[in-house]
Amino acid sequence: MKVWVILIFGLLFFSCTKEERYTTTEMWNMATAVEPNIQLVPIPNHESDRRILCENYGPGCIKGSGRRLLVRRVELIAVEFETTKQARAQAKEIHQWHAKNWLFDDVTNEPVLESYVKEAFDAQNPNQELEKRD
Repeated sequence: MKVWVILIFGLLFFSCTKEERYTTTEMWNMATAVEPNIQLVPIPNHESDRRILCENYGPGCIKGSGRRLLVRRVELIAVEFETTKQARAQAKEIHQWHAKNWLFDDVTNEPVLESYVKEAFDAQNPNQELEKRD
């Protein structure tokens, strides 16, 4: 009986502490649910300066995860991080937005994009959260 109690509490503990993450597929499904005409922006080889590199985004950035997206004729960048904490820290540092383990760059001060990431992903800007508390 004691073993069962320990096993049940262990399962509850680990199921409650597991961090929620969005997969690439989940992100795309949420993105298209709100904006069916969203597009991935291809980056031609001769425009290598437009590539999204983790060296520009800090610790926890997952190499090759960066994407440029065209939403309502305005472009944004989405980058996946290993954890929500890392995505949030980077969003705070560069004054941008995040949703769970994803960072959205080039969104701040673009009303169309701000409303889109809030609606599609329930994204937050950690700097705006701080301003509301003050």
